[in-house]
Amino acid sequence: MIDTHCHLDLLKKEDLEDSLKDSSLEYFITVGYDSKTIENAIKLSQEQERVYCAIGFHPHEADKVKDGDLLWLKDLAQKHPKVKALGEMGLDFYKDYSDRKKQEDIFRKQISIARELGLPLVIHSRDAEAKTLEILREERAYEVGGVMHCFTGSYEFMKKCVDLGFYISYSGIITYKNADALREVVKKTPTTRILLETDSPFLAPEPVRGKPNKPLNVWYTAKVMAGLIPNSSLEDIDRMTSENAKLLFNIGNNGKKDTITYVINNKLYINLTNKCNLHCAFCQRERERNFMIKGYWVWTTRDPSVEEVIREIGDPTKYEEVVFCGYGEPTLRLSALKEIARYVKSKGGKVRVDTNGLMFTFLPREKIKELKGLVDVWSVSLNAQDEETYNRVCRPAQQEAFKKVMEFIKTALKEGFEVIATAVDYQGVDIEKTKELAELLGAKFRFRPYEVVG
Repeated sequence: MIDTHCHLDLLKKEDLEDSLKDSSLEYFITVGYDSKTIENAIKLSQEQERVYCAIGFHPHEADKVKDGDLLWLKDLAQKHPKVKALGEMGLDFYKDYSDRKKQEDIFRKQISIARELGLPLVIHSRDAEAKTLEILREERAYEVGGVMHCFTGSYEFMKKCVDLGFYISYSGIITYKNADALREVVKKTPTTRILLETDSPFLAPEPVRGKPNKPLNVWYTAKVMAGLIPNSSLEDIDRMTSENAKLLFNIGNNGKKDTITYVINNKLYINLTNKCNLHCAFCQRERERNFMIKGYWVWTTRDPSVEEVIREIGDPTKYEEVVFCGYGEPTLRLSALKEIARYVKSKGGKVRVDTNGLMFTFLPREKIKELKGLVDVWSVSLNAQDEETYNRVCRPAQQEAFKKVMEFIKTALKEGFEVIATAVDYQGVDIEKTKELAELLGAKFRFRPYEVVG
């Protein structure tokens, strides 16, 4: 686990020592927010191998910050390689400890420094959603991205921040009894963009609320998050948020490691190919090309061999099911799919194939019979209630692709396969009508929220 925002220099001595020696915490991002804590953050990062830092001037400090202080900040960030971000910076219109115009000025100047240095931003925004977005856009903060620290905002604000390339970091606040609205936002946050933090020694989570917080308490927040994000165990949340942090702060292995098989919630997924014959508007490969799925970089430099996949599977009965699922279309490698599925079935495992349903655009219908006894379940991306919506959302290269998908579903059902038609809750997709269509075809139905991947 990585605590992506803590103030280690403000912890009690015993809390600091306990956290630094605990092996369950892989890295810490300690944050400096004024001249003194900036120096402390850099010192701690130099002394402790697992500690990195972010440095900047908090909006509460804006009235005191001079141009010379900003030059000093820039110089420190350039000199010290363990400085991985600038901040926390931003706007606080709740307490108004500094003049609002001064807050905006110092915020803009720090963004400019971050862009010059190529460092991500750590943003504090309280009661200032509209102005924060305005400044981030005007100052081209999307060029470096960053994180919205200790997020407590609306769904609309979260979505606009993600669209600007920012990560969303959740603290112990999501464990509080009165945080139902925020928990709903957590559920809809893209899994490729979620981080965890403690903000210790502040904001201790339940059940230690009211006590000084410490990095080890991040696990309480992680457990609550595991109950909010679909198809997620505590282990998934740990891996997902940690690998997202490595990508953002450029630490560890940067989060990028070829993945052939990966485990989520006791299901083994097989990344058989990167190739796909659709260009769906909601797919990461068509957008920012962030191939992270719950802490796995689901991309390979080449298609894996059958032998490599089988070696990684091992005993398939250890898993609830084995799923062919990645950023590519598995039926494009039909021969490999058959051999691997045959192995899994011979060992007593269960096989599901996630497909876009376009197999009949490049193979004869009769080919599906070769998979009888090898595939237990087809999850077919129906993704729309009609052809017009499908063409706009899924952007197929093939003519009459939507009809081919429906034909695949009907044929698979006729051949005795279990079929689940799926859809992404994307703009313009009528989920209820898509469900009605799936049921009319005779299939089961499942949908996932847009951007909640894995």
